[in-house]
Amino acid sequence: MEVDLIALNTKGRVDFEGEPNFEGYEHEDIKGFENLVCKGHIIDNGTPDYEIAFELKGTIILESAVNCSDVPCQLDIKYDDFVTNLVENYKKSVNSLDILPILWENILLEIPIRAVNSDDEFISTKGEGWEVLDVE
Repeated sequence: MEVDLIALNTKGRVDFEGEPNFEGYEHEDIKGFENLVCKGHIIDNGTPDYEIAFELKGTIILESAVNCSDVPCQLDIKYDDFVTNLVENYKKSVNSLDILPILWENILLEIPIRAVNSDDEFISTKGEGWEVLDVE
């Protein structure tokens, strides 16, 4: 998701809104994304620290830990922090910043340790070298 660097330098603030595209970003638990929308702003307050605030909403599709089915997980991420050297670290070209890595880091923080649907059932009771004798 690109942000106009010229507007940030001249106005001191730039607002952004759109659908981030995480093509090329991979994580073993994430199978896909649905209806992601990000809205926020970046403020240059004259110091090396830039204030960045955004709200990221949508759904990520995770893999069930029980039977590998799809598990939808709602995202409602609110981020408001100061980022040091924002321009140097996230500059994509002469005129734009790419804040996608910041969004991605915040999505990764929202992934649960174990994702399951409420109706998931573990059907297999035996395999090669093992067998469930009692449920308890």
